[in-house]
Amino acid sequence: MQRRSVPDASRGSGGLPDVLEFTQDLWALVHSLDAWSEWMYRSYGVTAPQRLPVRVVGPWPGCSPGEAARLLRLQPATVTRLVAGLTRLLHRSRDWSDARRLRLALTARGRKVNAIRAGTVERAVSRAFAHAARADVAVARRFVRSLTNELFPDGRLPRGA
Repeated sequence: MQRRSVPDASRGSGGLPDVLEFTQDLWALVHSLDAWSEWMYRSYGVTAPQRLPVRVVGPWPGCSPGEAARLLRLQPATVTRLVAGLTRLLHRSRDWSDARRLRLALTARGRKVNAIRAGTVERAVSRAFAHAARADVAVARRFVRSLTNELFPDGRLPRGA
């Protein structure tokens, strides 16, 4: 079997094609996020994804799950599932003007979890932001959003994926 050589321009510094090196970096990031999330659960009783609605409801008490979903750029069903599992952290009440709508507020425990700053994923992101140029962060955010849209067009797996 004959080996094909890949042009140097398409190879990253580790010798793999750029797309594979970048994918490797993404998997390392996913692994790191999962590990931190697990540590947060053991230490604080909340995973990194579960903490997201808590961090949104803290500064916006009374927001609805739909409003939280828009702020977090998540599907409303995703936020609804997260909120349903966080009864110790989030209080759900009916909107007095529309009984179909829920309003969210932090419980006493939720306020404690919201106040945690050390040992969180967002703290690591803040530290990384401190070492990055603002323009680099903007480019990275656009790229991550573009990649997310490629992976989940319209918020779901493409047919045949």
